[in-house]
Amino acid sequence: MNPVARAEKYIEKGKYKKAMKLLGKTFVKYPNSLDLARLRFEYGKYIPFDELHHEAAVDYFNLQMRFDVSGEKIHGDFVKYMTTTQGRINLDDETLSKLGVVFATHGFENNAIYIINGLMRKETRIESFVDALVAMINYLDEKGAYKKTQSYKNYLKWHYPEHEMTRYILAKHH
Repeated sequence: MNPVARAEKYIEKGKYKKAMKLLGKTFVKYPNSLDLARLRFEYGKYIPFDELHHEAAVDYFNLQMRFDVSGEKIHGDFVKYMTTTQGRINLDDETLSKLGVVFATHGFENNAIYIINGLMRKETRIESFVDALVAMINYLDEKGAYKKTQSYKNYLKWHYPEHEMTRYILAKHH
């Protein structure tokens, strides 16, 4: 019996962790399988606060973004993840930064702000966070919400003063 079928049997018997571990090991062998990543993510709902669920979510979201899955689909899955974990998301800063970019560029303002503001509170300084900040600023600029961009611009200025995007964003006047 293949690993997916075995995992389904475990789920039917209520052995959720066993199913997630089996699918995790299988995913290591097939790290580009979006179907396998989706299945792990979906089964994660049975153990929402377990680290295995969060790991599956990280793998799934990163694979979706690598394969240019639509922003709407990624957002829908993120909302599902947020609901399942009751808002206790446990994704790494890199993944969150990339999701922030996707949500800001696709107009999912509330979740983009939620993610980006959360990373700002953590004093995140990873390189990919610049992209999320710039995407948020550009989104708000396009909406004409210039006052809302100030905290994001300040964060760029204070934490990434030498970055070329910081200079570009600060050179734009409103």
